[in-house]
Amino acid sequence: MSGKKTMAALFVLIFWILVFCSTGLAQVETKFIPGENSGFYYTIKKGDTLWNLSEKFYHSQWDWPGLWEMNKDIKNPHWIYPGQKIQVFLKEKTILRPKLANNPESPKKDYPVKVETSFSFSKMDHLGFLKNRAEPSLGQIIKAHDDKLMMSANDIVYIKPSTKDALILGKTYHIFTMETVKKKINHNVFKGVKHIIKAQVKILEHKQNYVIGSITHAYRPVNKDDLIMEYYERVPVLTVKDNPAPIDARLICSEDNHIMINDYVIAFIDAGSARVKPGQIYSILRKNKIKDNNQWSLIKEKTIQLENLESGKLIVLHTEETASTVMILSSKHAIFPNDIIN
Repeated sequence: MSGKKTMAALFVLIFWILVFCSTGLAQVETKFIPGENSGFYYTIKKGDTLWNLSEKFYHSQWDWPGLWEMNKDIKNPHWIYPGQKIQVFLKEKTILRPKLANNPESPKKDYPVKVETSFSFSKMDHLGFLKNRAEPSLGQIIKAHDDKLMMSANDIVYIKPSTKDALILGKTYHIFTMETVKKKINHNVFKGVKHIIKAQVKILEHKQNYVIGSITHAYRPVNKDDLIMEYYERVPVLTVKDNPAPIDARLICSEDNHIMINDYVIAFIDAGSARVKPGQIYSILRKNKIKDNNQWSLIKEKTIQLENLESGKLIVLHTEETASTVMILSSKHAIFPNDIIN
């Protein structure tokens, strides 16, 4: 009988140990230690967004794209649910300390440290861009090896080079397409050429009048007559510069010519490298005016201009001479081409 009691007591003890351990594990799972260079899983709670979780774990609300890209099961960054587990990697912060000359007579002082805020975006190297003139083409897609109309990753393609030595064996290039942009922006006409990068292609073999390549990465469907250009690798992490000096710029269009531009959409503004830098964050403003319907009013003006309405925020990702590529970070209201950037 005593043996049965001992076994029962042992089972009870094991049960409570398991309960305690599982509770402890749940607590450890969501614990955050600032500055720790490690990863863990976090369980989404009611009210959480990738925006505020980025602020919580990375001390920057602008670092949400890295958090999104890390969790492939999150298809839409707007849709995360209580109880869902996400992976968080705690990266090391960059600390900037002032360099001081050695002076034995003056005592050492503690100086405040400055933590740089970063913005990470793995798709940086295939962003579209807007230039005055078309990028030189090194070749053109003739067809797919298996006669596909739309080509994608791992497809073999035939390319007509622009010159005999334009495409180097073993080298990787961008596949792209172009579109002329002509828009009335802030009472002026903006003209340029939009370049949309579709894929990467590696040159496998030279033939007499053409070359054979393999599409290594595809971001959009590749079609016959698409063009080839040099591969431009861009740094995927930017140092965020919030509250830069105001600029008077306008939103030209999005990569895909949306009528209404939403969060996380890539777009272009009419401010180039002389005026803005990658990593700078600006507000998007809308002119706010109402019609004066008072028939007894002595004012001839039919509209009243109010203070501009803030529609959202954007970050500069890439600059060219007269235009820059940006991402819409957030939108309080609908955003449209020709909205003010400041």
